[in-house]
Amino acid sequence: MEKTINGHTKKEAMNLAFKLGFESEKNRLSCSQSSFHAITTVLGWRNAQVFKSLLALQGGGADSGLNSCGAFCGALAAFSLFFGRDYDMWQRSEMDLKASQLGEKLLDKYHENYGSAVCEDIQTSCLGFATRFVKNGKLDEAAFKKFEKHGGHDVVAPTVVGRAAYWAVDILWDELPGDQDIDLSIIPYKEEAEKSLAELKTKSITFAPSKTAGRIRY
Repeated sequence: MEKTINGHTKKEAMNLAFKLGFESEKNRLSCSQSSFHAITTVLGWRNAQVFKSLLALQGGGADSGLNSCGAFCGALAAFSLFFGRDYDMWQRSEMDLKASQLGEKLLDKYHENYGSAVCEDIQTSCLGFATRFVKNGKLDEAAFKKFEKHGGHDVVAPTVVGRAAYWAVDILWDELPGDQDIDLSIIPYKEEAEKSLAELKTKSITFAPSKTAGRIRY
């Protein structure tokens, strides 16, 4: 039987991650949140606090374009959600490189396709120019409009996000337990369980002792 996670086969999960990432970036923006949302939704591991904390990593960090791609950062956060170092390990000064090892595989994908994982480099690769969205504490409206005019939020950023989510699910797939790793063969379906529950209730009522049973009558 083919492995599934959260009810999806690998190819289904990868394709769904691409679509969710693309849709989120196109309609709601934030490349960092969008890639994380796509990956964790498909794999059934949403985390609201991590999602919220990713906002400022969008647009190459503080919307500057100068640092790592936000979609790349969102995927790294997903890797760390599954394989990151927790507080207990941190307090014992123990390291765990698993998330970084997975991240390196994603980094290789970025370099193969864009030559870099830096936001402005990716923009230049796809558009021929780079955009710094926030300058001096304000949205650079002229730069934003130029980005939009050239399909920045219609095609470019959504595709970058979708690809990051697609690649990340591919990388994570063999590292995570599948649905089949839990034996559900003897677990009833909803209808079967409800039928058993109804029968049990009927038996309980039939065999329920009378409230007057055992009382001495005079």
